[in-house]
Amino acid sequence: MVQELHAASQASAETSNTCCVATHPTLDTRTLTAIENAIYSCECSGRCNKVTIAKHQKRLLKLAGQTDLFNSRETARHILNLTRSPHPTIKTPNTKPLTKRYIKNLLDTYAIFCTANQIPYDKPKIRAENPKQIIPTTEQVTKIISASSSKYSTIFTIMAETAAEGEELRQTPREQIDLDQGIISLTGTKGHNNGIFRLKTKTADLLRKYLAKTTSQTKYPFSKPKALGETWRRARTEAANKFSEPELAKIPLKNLRNYAGAIFYKTTGRKDPIATMRYMRHKRIDTTLHYLQTINLDEPEEYITVAIQLGTPETQKRIIEYSNAGYTKLTEADGYQYFRILKTLSQPTK
Repeated sequence: MVQELHAASQASAETSNTCCVATHPTLDTRTLTAIENAIYSCECSGRCNKVTIAKHQKRLLKLAGQTDLFNSRETARHILNLTRSPHPTIKTPNTKPLTKRYIKNLLDTYAIFCTANQIPYDKPKIRAENPKQIIPTTEQVTKIISASSSKYSTIFTIMAETAAEGEELRQTPREQIDLDQGIISLTGTKGHNNGIFRLKTKTADLLRKYLAKTTSQTKYPFSKPKALGETWRRARTEAANKFSEPELAKIPLKNLRNYAGAIFYKTTGRKDPIATMRYMRHKRIDTTLHYLQTINLDEPEEYITVAIQLGTPETQKRIIEYSNAGYTKLTEADGYQYFRILKTLSQPTK
């Protein structure tokens, strides 16, 4: 692993534009070993996925070429005083100051390095507002999913129903899927708890068809996060052009999780933050509250209403079907029982 970090440090030095890095094209073994310790601690913690670990590694390699990582006071001061470096190939470089979020991420990464290597570190306190979460509408999500293939539309529908991350689905082996009951068991990543979800009837049927097209020897049947991201970007661009809605092209794949949380909060969760925290598999309630702040409770909600004729051989079966699907019982009139549910991606057919 040290050799890999050494090679990465050379690449980092070549692409960096600061004169300090230019005078240190390679890093010594002591520094590389210390960075390896930090990366290993991330892997063992279970709170970081591969993408996050790669970001930590890149930040530490870059900082190592700019300052002495073993001097925490000097490194903290260096991070706080960072400015954008001019890029030789860009005629009009970005002159905006570095964001507080960027500085805080560097400080957090360096804190991991210090903890892993037992270096005393008084981390500077910097308040950085979390970016406001964007919650797409059901109509927007449906349009993007409809622009993808049957394979990926199944995966995106599961993500929109379970609030699963792409990496969490990728790490879900076939044995954690109960096709008979339509249940999927997710192993949490990025600090999320594990979770078990019973899929809606329509979604479970899509999953059965999806798995039928993969061989039983395929232990992990879902695509890698990179492939999911690329497919989503193509689908959203196609949907934006097809429906002449440019805002569709701005919706990232990660916002499917925000959408799932908002739908749960408004429907099954009955606007209960604790229930929503469990559904989103957050470890802390303040993380859930950050998501809930962006939900517009004043916007008009679209419902699907179903009328079931009473006194027929199918009456009991249909009432059970819609009750299990989360429909709310309304009034009874003229020999019909009415049910309704907030419009989402998957409801049983009428």
